Amino acid sequence: MKHLPHILLLALLWLGTTVPTAAQTTDLASLLAQAQDGEVIELPSGIYTGSFVIEKSITLIGEGWPVLDGDGRGHVLVINAPDVHVEGLMIRNSGTSLDQESTGILANAPRAMIVNNRLENVLFGISLHHAEGSIVRGNTVVGMTQLDVARRGDSIRVWYSNDVVLEGNRVLHGRDVVLWYSSNLVLRGNEITDSRYGLHFMFCDDALITENLLYHNSVGAFLMYSQRLTVERNTIASNCGPSGFGLGLKEMDDAVVVDNPF
Repeated sequence: MKHLPHILLLALLWLGTTVPTAAQTTDLASLLAQAQDGEVIELPSGIYTGSFVIEKSITLIGEGWPVLDGDGRGHVLVINAPDVHVEGLMIRNSGTSLDQESTGILANAPRAMIVNNRLENVLFGISLHHAEGSIVRGNTVVGMTQLDVARRGDSIRVWYSNDVVLEGNRVLHGRDVVLWYSSNLVLRGNEITDSRYGLHFMFCDDALITENLLYHNSVGAFLMYSQRLTVERNTIASNCGPSGFGLGLKEMDDAVVVDNPF
């Protein structure tokens, strides 16, 4: 009987019935808590308020852009299990604490698939912590425009996560897209604008950075303390601010930088 809410939800979707918001019927937190490995949850349109945690290897697919609203407190969605796929969600209104790194989507486990989501008014956007093999693709991340750029969090953060792909994401009004202590990375076709550092690498080796559009940031890309990075066919333009510049390299070994229009 513990799967009854899932059965009812799927039956309503099959019948074409309009499903009310979570506050009226579906307790999303309970639905996630009862989920089993391998389960696919199709979440109907509605507003789901709170902080939500995924502890099983599931697929969570939004139908009609359901909204997960953090109500200004802490993280909105936390992934603590490997092989989780999250797609088609609107994530908004994280907390505002830099000390707690309040985040829209926080993945703490390997091989997360975070695809085609929209994040708005989040302090940190998408953070990967010890989440090797993860893919972040086709997401839009908009930071907290009401805050000074130094008070905002990172739009995308990769921390101790090897073999990560960031591809086709659109990032606006954040602090940085930053990668720390990670290797074998691919960053392809991302658009990053109106931020502090478009891309910021620290102690990351063996990465391909290609075909990204970095414009109207204070710094286009700052690559530091890393080895064997290939930077090719990126457009870096309209860097602004008194200390703005296009591309910075600090204590780098074996970097290849070619065909990047400034």
